[in-house]
Amino acid sequence: MKPFRGERLYQIFSFAVIGLLSLASAYPIVYVVSMSLVSEQEWIQRNGFIFIPFHPTFLAYERLFAGSVFTNALTVSVLRAVIGTALTLTMTMIGAYVVSRKRLPGRKIFLFLILVTVLFNSGLIPTYLVVKDLHLLDTFWSLIVPGLIDSWSLLVLKQFFEGIPQEIEESAEVDGVNDWSLMTRIILPMSKPALAAIGLFIAVAHWNSWFDAFIYINSPDWMPLQLIMRNMFANANIGSDFNPTSVLNPAQRVSTESLKMAVAVIGTVPILLVYPFLQKHFAKGMYLGAVKG
Repeated sequence: MKPFRGERLYQIFSFAVIGLLSLASAYPIVYVVSMSLVSEQEWIQRNGFIFIPFHPTFLAYERLFAGSVFTNALTVSVLRAVIGTALTLTMTMIGAYVVSRKRLPGRKIFLFLILVTVLFNSGLIPTYLVVKDLHLLDTFWSLIVPGLIDSWSLLVLKQFFEGIPQEIEESAEVDGVNDWSLMTRIILPMSKPALAAIGLFIAVAHWNSWFDAFIYINSPDWMPLQLIMRNMFANANIGSDFNPTSVLNPAQRVSTESLKMAVAVIGTVPILLVYPFLQKHFAKGMYLGAVKG
């Protein structure tokens, strides 16, 4: 059937809008990657505005990975994302399972207290004092323990667990299955989409977080990549730290902007690599978490 003229115009308009939005979304990424591949000489010759480099170079990445501070920060960020996500997801999942049990004594009180922590924050100074009293300042665990349970994710998982048919749990209880086995052998396998979605949120939050490290960490040994990135963007003279005085050839020197963009690329790539593998579970988990039983 031949489409009407109005429908044809609508399709052209829709494709044009989608194309413009795609270009607008891709442009910053292409620009950042291109800027990370520019030498100081080309940066000066082209007055700092470069979309596609004429002579791409990986000098910025080489200089970054040649320094122990950057590689150590990258290691801390990876460890934080992996360990923090695993522990936070585990503790949040256990808490969600517990408060989803209707036979739990004081269940409404626990839910009210959890909801309060979602709506209201304890404040920076009280949180800092708690971390200090726990002797966690300037340690890796100061980046993990304060956020060990995500209240919002706990409520989402609780809602998901309550949507699992009651008959399945009753059948397991008749067979003599205890709560731990019920959670690990029945509830969790049925909750993989929701756990994948929540886990992705938690991992991204850990990976992108820098402010808690800014408050709790003083030693360079435990600074994550995001804090190093923040310091680089705030320090206009950071380029001199990665350009040895022995390097006199401008073509072998790295501009400050190239270093900043290289750090931005490195900070973005891990999430871009992980997301496609979890996209299916992410979409399904959000749907199941929004629709109860």
